[in-house]
Amino acid sequence: MTQNNKIYAPNVYLFAYDFCNSSESEVPLWQKCHEILQTKLAISSAFKDSYLPKAKEPRGGRVRLINPEVVDKRNSLAFAKEISHDNQQISLKGFAEPLRINDAYALGLQIRIPEKVNGVKTPSVGVSIFKEFNPDNCLLPDFVQSYFGQTLLITAWLSVEQNQAAREDSQFLKNLAQQCLENFIVGDNLPSFYRQGELFGSPILEYGDPSRPDTGCHVIVWFFNNSATDNIWDETRYSDFVDLFLYRNKILHAYKDTRKIYFKTRQEYEQIEADIEKTFKYLQREKAHQRQSKGAGLKPEELEYLESQIIEMPPRAVEYTRLLIDMENRQNTIAINAKNYQNKLNLISLDIKSQKVYNDSDADLSFLELFSKETCPQFQEQIKFDLGYFRHGTGLLDKAMEAIKGVVAIEEARRDAELQATIQVVGSALGFVGIVASVAPYLIKQDPPDRKFYFPLSNIEIPSFILVLLISLGAGFGVWMSVWAIAQLKKILPKIRQRLPFR
Repeated sequence: MTQNNKIYAPNVYLFAYDFCNSSESEVPLWQKCHEILQTKLAISSAFKDSYLPKAKEPRGGRVRLINPEVVDKRNSLAFAKEISHDNQQISLKGFAEPLRINDAYALGLQIRIPEKVNGVKTPSVGVSIFKEFNPDNCLLPDFVQSYFGQTLLITAWLSVEQNQAAREDSQFLKNLAQQCLENFIVGDNLPSFYRQGELFGSPILEYGDPSRPDTGCHVIVWFFNNSATDNIWDETRYSDFVDLFLYRNKILHAYKDTRKIYFKTRQEYEQIEADIEKTFKYLQREKAHQRQSKGAGLKPEELEYLESQIIEMPPRAVEYTRLLIDMENRQNTIAINAKNYQNKLNLISLDIKSQKVYNDSDADLSFLELFSKETCPQFQEQIKFDLGYFRHGTGLLDKAMEAIKGVVAIEEARRDAELQATIQVVGSALGFVGIVASVAPYLIKQDPPDRKFYFPLSNIEIPSFILVLLISLGAGFGVWMSVWAIAQLKKILPKIRQRLPFR
């Protein structure tokens, strides 16, 4: 192994974030941290007893949840372990820090080889040391399973020879970072290279495309080659990064949710279009259209189908609107956290510049600002476009419901009119029947006593009450036919007038 493949004082930081769920008696993230330390790293730490139970959590927007009585009044739980690696005895040290930041729990976990032990500088180690930091990929998202996601930060010092190699070969640092990743992550879970730049005067490389949050974990490899970087990267900056990565992961979590909502909304939108098209094709098919043009109206099953659509569409419209509201809520979450992210960067910049001991490149935050100034606006623009497209579905549903309701109302009005006309006809006929039935006996009674009536072509005499009944029914039928004929004439007169050349 050459000196160019060795690194000095490597560190691994895990920043993981969980949702504050008050219904759970135990925080899953704390359980995972305990399992990482005890089971995976074989460190006999007292982390399980070092954080405060939920009932004793202090109030506030950003509070430490460490139990000061267990950690000797420090801000975190420190741990240490001795390992043998490449025939060297190496001291591993680190700390675990539980926090609550507004609606999220935050875990800061550091594993490192210190720069000095008992005042003596530690030796450089091969990049294979990273296998000791992440046994069984226990620091990766698949194991940690934090609600809002996580970020892994790897830092190490470069030697003079490595700095010289980086100046001579533009790919040297990228290749070295790739070796670190391949030793840190076992298997096919390696995130893809995203970009390279500088932060606080030292080279930094980022892995994991934020626009594709499902394609792998977020890892940053930061090589220190500048004393200014070491001075700036202190406890205060570490605390700032806990907040920065929280805002970043909340944004990515919200954007990932919008992609799920997008696919669900698109399916619903396509189904709505298909159902509306089917409904109106059903109405416009040839037989139905012919009946409607003749004033015959719809069949009972056709009317029943349209009425079922009126019942089914409102709940679908509510569900569809709820999907759009969910997407808008995620859009607001992205906007709020993007603003918080940029505000935190502004405070960091002011703090560094106020010290007046660093040059412009040391205080340059453009590597971190890319996320808030370019990536977040891209997310918001995409969601804005999606909402603009899908809002047409709401209007489409409203217009379809109005149209169907109109057709049903017209059909019901037509049927009501026909029923009213039938009632009038039957009523008129029955009324006339009653009149005739009342008058007929008197007419018959006035005939000579020996006057008799017989059925046609027979000698069978017709009784008087039968004769009255026949006269009444005949009169009623005649009235019914007359009223029906007048009603039909009223219907066809407008059509006749439309066909006349002159009106």
